[in-house]
Parts: sequence; C-alpha cells; structure tokens
Amino acid sequence: MTLPTSTSSPSEAAAAAAARTTLDRLIETWGRPELSGLGPEDDLYERIDSFAVVELLLETESEIEKAVGRYVPLADESILDSTRSPLRRLQDWFDYVAQAVARG
Repeated sequence: MTLPTSTSSPSEAAAAAAARTTLDRLIETWGRPELSGLGPEDDLYERIDSFAVVELLLETESEIEKAVGRYVPLADESILDSTRSPLRRLQDWFDYVAQAVARG
C-alpha cells in the first residue's frame, strides 16, 4: 500500500490504513491467502465476487468509523461498475477511502 501524500490529513491516513487492515482481515476470513500478495496496481475487483465487495464495503466503513470517530459512507454507483470501480486498482481503493473521509 502506498500511503496518502504528506498533504493528507491524519484522518485520511488513518482511513487508508483502516482499509488495508480490513482487507487483510477479510482475506484471512475468506480463506484466500493468494490475495494477500496483491500490490497497488493489482485488480481486486476481478478476484472477488459481489458478496465479498459488499462485505468489504461494510467492514471498511465500520473500521473507518472506529479510526476517525465518525461514519463515512463508501458505497456509490462506481463500486460495482466493472469499468469504473476503485477496486480495479488496489491503490485506487485505498485512495478512494481516504478521499471519502476527506469529503466527510
């Protein structure tokens, strides 16, 4: 995971870290150790099903709430869009989560 830039707020950095932690925990829960080696350019969307995407969203929202002290919704029309999903590139997912926190 590439951390957000130095101009990122502590909340954005905490959100990106929470997203990574959540993904790592779910990889273990799903019994998918091959996913633990994904790099920032890898496509998570192609490797998990829609149920896993929903679980990832809900669990990440919960972790972010713990990390930054407020609920931040992550679901939007792009998440399940096969061409625009931020899950198409793992680093885009972490950036997406950090930007959602920045937007409030």
